[in-house]
Amino acid sequence: MIRCIEVALSIPDNEARTALATLRRLGVPVAGLERADLYRCDVAEDAADSLVAMLRGLETVFNPNKHVLRVLDEALPLAGEAWVAEATAAPGAPPAARGDVRLAGRILPGVRGLERAVAWRMTDDLGNPASAEVVARALATLLYNPAFQKATTA
Repeated sequence: MIRCIEVALSIPDNEARTALATLRRLGVPVAGLERADLYRCDVAEDAADSLVAMLRGLETVFNPNKHVLRVLDEALPLAGEAWVAEATAAPGAPPAARGDVRLAGRILPGVRGLERAVAWRMTDDLGNPASAEVVARALATLLYNPAFQKATTA
């Protein structure tokens, strides 16, 4: 089964603030921008429930003093979102199996494949998800490089 887990900062995110200011300066009409690390895991059903606990236990991935962790309902971006990852697999394909899957130097039992991405969430002036056109423009202008990354949008 594919399970997506998002780890975001609960403290101000200077990288997202800088990217937002740059997008605005470049004329992209985005009012808000949030960033999160996204872990897309191909996990055995019997290990799916323990996956969150495993990630919470990796202090280089999740620090309860500065991060929030949530399991996503969908394994695809929502409106106003873009997921940017290294270009190693086709968008939407399950993460490739590679034997023992490690994260932060630790084996993740029951995890058959893992893909890490950056999830960018964009909003308009009313706080609604940014349009597909604005998301595409933000990606093309700043948020991803097609030479070595892939972007998945709603």
